[in-house]
Amino acid sequence: MTESSTADVVLSSTPAPGVRLLQLNRPEKRNALSQLLIRSLLSELSKASADDAIFSIILTGNGPFFCAGADLNDIAPLDEAGARACRYLEDLCAGFAAVKKPIIAAVNGPASDLILAAQPAYFVLPETKIGLIPGAGGTQRLTAAIGKYKAMRSILLAEPMTAEEAMAASLVASVVSPDTLTQHAFEMASKFTADNRQAVAFAKQAICRADDLCRDDAFERNLYYTAFGTNEKRRGVDDFLTARRKKA
Repeated sequence: MTESSTADVVLSSTPAPGVRLLQLNRPEKRNALSQLLIRSLLSELSKASADDAIFSIILTGNGPFFCAGADLNDIAPLDEAGARACRYLEDLCAGFAAVKKPIIAAVNGPASDLILAAQPAYFVLPETKIGLIPGAGGTQRLTAAIGKYKAMRSILLAEPMTAEEAMAASLVASVVSPDTLTQHAFEMASKFTADNRQAVAFAKQAICRADDLCRDDAFERNLYYTAFGTNEKRRGVDDFLTARRKKA
């Protein structure tokens, strides 16, 4: 699929009154976050945020995967200067935080307010395996959520976490069966209406502010971009992409 327009990478619809459904649409790439997909997603989030008829947003992925993370084909040619110049992944977190309406992630296979995970889903920060560190607040948010030592194990060893483990660690709101994931997402979304629009917006801003006070994103961001200039990153990404091509 050629990524030539917003519709190619993010599908947008209003399947129920007050609900905007956004679907990452790169199933052949496991919905990996290319720079084009990020720009398209931010555009659709901005439109939904400005639409007075929309009270909540559901984010999901097309196919069996929610999102495989950063697109390594985008990362491969970037050095430190290039990564800093394009603000790789940095704008995504800022864009989510700027939306005052609740965002519900229906994770069918990461960056929302309420996360519903289907039982086969798993969560992993694999960056250290390719010579990088989690960017976009990954080290800061996970440490605040699950504590220093569990975050150390998850990030340094790049170990996957099951949906049930994520639930126990308070990383997701609910774990449901794959067959009822969409139903649960819409049931949750339907609870946001015009009657509580302003209170929900205020509450989200206050919670995000509390989260911001616990983080040092600038320090993480500098380390993240610096890692793009290392031989370890170049070798790690090249080796991963070479191995994937051999499997294809």
